[in-house]
Amino acid sequence: MRSTFNILFYVNKSKEKQGIVPVMGRVTINGTQSQFSCKKSIPLTLWDAKGNCAKGRSKVALQLNRELDSNINANKFVSLRIIY
Repeated sequence: MRSTFNILFYVNKSKEKQGIVPVMGRVTINGTQSQFSCKKSIPLTLWDAKGNCAKGRSKVALQLNRELDSNINANKFVSLRIIY
């Protein structure tokens, strides 16, 4: 049986306050979704919806992208342990 795994990051525009939005994550394993908060916020103008990451080379964008990458690696490790 083939198993599928995907992680997607997005911002919750409905919770926007003064141009700042929270970053959320969604993990999908074999069609079952689970959403979580990354406990990070970013100015809406810095979010790249197509790339699912912060855009630009500012300190804020680089730091957030590093943290999202580490979240991806940690989630893959945990999810693979759950699947197998």
